[in-house]
Amino acid sequence: MIDNQKRIELAKALWGWIPHPSQRKWLLADVKTKVAACGRRWGKTEAAAIDVATFAIACPGSVQMIVSPTSDQSRLIFDGIERMMMSSGITRALAKITRTPYPRMSIGRSLVMARTADEDGRNLRGHSADRVIVDEAAYVRDCVIQEVISPMLADNNGRLVMVSTPFGKNHFYRTFVRGNRELKTGNSGDCASFTFPSWTNPHISAEYVERQRGEISTRQFAVEYEAQFLDDVGSVFPWEDINAALERPSAGIEYEYVVAGIDWARYSDFTAIVALGVSESGVKVIAMDRFNGMGWSAQIERVVGFLKANAVSQALTDQTSIGDPLLEQLRTKLWDTGADVLVDGYGFTSQSKRDLVEHLAMKLSHIQLSIPRDETLMRELQYYEYELTQYGNVRMNARSGSHDDLVVALALACWQAKSFGASGGGFYGKNGRTAAGAVW
Repeated sequence: MIDNQKRIELAKALWGWIPHPSQRKWLLADVKTKVAACGRRWGKTEAAAIDVATFAIACPGSVQMIVSPTSDQSRLIFDGIERMMMSSGITRALAKITRTPYPRMSIGRSLVMARTADEDGRNLRGHSADRVIVDEAAYVRDCVIQEVISPMLADNNGRLVMVSTPFGKNHFYRTFVRGNRELKTGNSGDCASFTFPSWTNPHISAEYVERQRGEISTRQFAVEYEAQFLDDVGSVFPWEDINAALERPSAGIEYEYVVAGIDWARYSDFTAIVALGVSESGVKVIAMDRFNGMGWSAQIERVVGFLKANAVSQALTDQTSIGDPLLEQLRTKLWDTGADVLVDGYGFTSQSKRDLVEHLAMKLSHIQLSIPRDETLMRELQYYEYELTQYGNVRMNARSGSHDDLVVALALACWQAKSFGASGGGFYGKNGRTAAGAVW
């Protein structure tokens, strides 16, 4: 049996490292499988690096594998180990490092390797290990854990360590539940589970955590900072948020501005336009249009008619791919018809799309958006989901067989409403004029 307390003391003696209380609790656990659901900035990368380094020293001849969804993530822990080993004259002499084709470090007679779990875990096949440390384990596919990592540990009756922010109810969740069940039944020694919200790290700013609570959706905060597993974690927009947006009173509200979002049709999709009224109390969907089976010229005509009919002052349109020439055509048509509408473009990348959608989720979560009881819009919101790709990345899309055109148009409109400030006031005045009255 490994004396984990001595390993903590070793880390202090060699590198001056002292764990905070929840890190100590984690490192002291001595079980075959241990699982930690962690909030952001809890210190899991630091704790994992200490765990791996001290295990390598305390157990000469051991083999450990660090596995993450991406190579960059695996290198975070590996680089942390390297920094520690190089910071002490005692350990510097023990370490021999190879960085290509994969990070590999000999610590005395022990070996530490870092690999990615992308696709089907092909980079891991053929290896055996005494321990496998899986970082962001919830984002690693079930088949990699079951068909690749578990067999790696079979030869040596090895140990599995998994740390992650929660994501869905996959293998990580099932193992977490098993650890909790064994704790409740008193069956210790095989599996243990831990929950470490962000604030259990005493070094994190309480003000920062509270600021995040106000800047992201309630559901995001519960997962990413409270480390909670949620039943509808695969859904970007929880049903209670959608329902609350339907129930917001809006009678008698005077809108200071009207903005719009435009998502162009591709293949079998629909072109969708959503107009938002912006007021001091928030934003409300005041008009929508959705159509397909039309040529580009006819679509431009219909969009121009929509913008003019709803007195839209600013619009934001998808500028990706075919959206770029359509943006210029729309601007030209608006100019030719004398319409006073400023149209901007928004280019989609995986990150910019995530920013856009999460901003919409935040508006719904904080009850700052009112939507109509429209069946198509409600269905699109309800079936818009997080998806884990084969490369371990998170993608946001409509559920298979569903559309997301109105969701994207709504998200674009909400993003454009940011131009007027959080309360709807903002820098620009009515009809495309600044507060000073100059036309822009």
